[in-house]
Amino acid sequence: MENENRNINYDDLPLRRLGRYFWLAWFTASMGQFVDAYDTLIIGAALLYLIPLWNLTAAETGLLAASAFIGVALGAVIFGPIADRMGRRLLYIYDLIFFVVFGALSAFVTNFWQLFIVRFLLGLGIGGDYSLSPTMVAEYAPARRRGFALASMNSFWGIGSVVGFLSAYGMAVAWGNTNPDFTWRFMLGSEAIWGLVIILLRMGILESPRWAALQQQLGRRIKENASEVVRKMTGGKEASFDPGLAKKPSIKDLFTGKMWITTIFLWVWWPVADIAFYGSNMYTPYITKGLGLTTPQLAFLASALYWTIALFGYYTTAATYDIFGRRFVTILGSTLMGIDMFIGLALYKLGLFSTSLAFPLVMTLFTIYYYFMNFGPGPWTVAMAEIWPTRVRATGQGLAAMFSRFGAAFAAFYMPILIKQIGFDGAFILLGGAILFVALWSYLFMPETKGLTPSQIEQMVTEGRVGIFARSAKSAT
Repeated sequence: MENENRNINYDDLPLRRLGRYFWLAWFTASMGQFVDAYDTLIIGAALLYLIPLWNLTAAETGLLAASAFIGVALGAVIFGPIADRMGRRLLYIYDLIFFVVFGALSAFVTNFWQLFIVRFLLGLGIGGDYSLSPTMVAEYAPARRRGFALASMNSFWGIGSVVGFLSAYGMAVAWGNTNPDFTWRFMLGSEAIWGLVIILLRMGILESPRWAALQQQLGRRIKENASEVVRKMTGGKEASFDPGLAKKPSIKDLFTGKMWITTIFLWVWWPVADIAFYGSNMYTPYITKGLGLTTPQLAFLASALYWTIALFGYYTTAATYDIFGRRFVTILGSTLMGIDMFIGLALYKLGLFSTSLAFPLVMTLFTIYYYFMNFGPGPWTVAMAEIWPTRVRATGQGLAAMFSRFGAAFAAFYMPILIKQIGFDGAFILLGGAILFVALWSYLFMPETKGLTPSQIEQMVTEGRVGIFARSAKSAT
């Protein structure tokens, strides 16, 4: 780092100083969020047709909804460690081949078990992307504005939701009444198109500069030099940056010192949060229809409308993440989501969803819920990638994603059974209770990472300066 241009500290740069290549890399990673959302919402829409056509039981409906999540859990834990040892780039490009192949095949299945298996295999690729896309953005972005980069990346989950609902609405209007079998097949098969587009876009993405720098420090020969990647992001300028501690990757690094507190915190936080996220996201049309919007078309359109409004929650987070911090935003949003669901429970008990007020009440409740999901705990599901040391970042993110799928699969499987057994008041209680637990858990143990470099974050979590313990550690010093 003898070049005089290296007086530039990459981690202090504002995003406006970065070139087009950074934004291309950010966009291709963000599209991983898009396809995850599109898949989640499109299977929820397809189930409205599959349930009567295949006479699915509540248990079978839940298994189909959960099948991809099981694949995600396995894919995340397989792809992550490989990416830490062999590099991010190739896996990042080709993990979505699973999405293309098995998305296309899902349009041609003929029975329950075929669709279950195909969606499980599709989930493997999505799981790989859970490990890799947030890792790439966390390692590409400067520490100063990493919060903006990660939160705005997560906004593509909302965009994928809106596109998914609007696509479902268009297909339902075109063929839903005349050819429902073709409708659900076209819904699921359309996923392959998105996967193929993203693979083509990712072909031009280089290796993570922080991972590449670690390998160079360890004496490994790699194809792409870290400095070359940084120059491409800065428009040809050299810059120094913090790649993290240079060591060989080991899963033990997730438990070094007091790092185990943060690791266990995340392994509990994400699955419980996903009960609240996917219990609502996947069954939005189902719940909306059950609360008084009588046709699939109306349920899809209403869902798209309140997700469109709720998109602004992501952008509020992006604007404030590097100011208020991750912890404050997460606690605030989780608390207000929980309050919103228990207000919904009270309105349901009063019978107001069976009156002419059903549409405005549903719209208001779920718009508020999704807005504060997005200006709240939602973006942390990708921003948590900044927590892990660079050498085990994909492994840490993959393992956390694996645990998260337990919550998502539970919500996907159990929600229709819960609603059938005790009604929609059970859905309000489950969603509200889960997200209020997330608020409390975040208050107790969530680390604050705004503006910190990888080495600073590793030191903080290794010393246990997280959540309420961060205050006591400051007092002790």
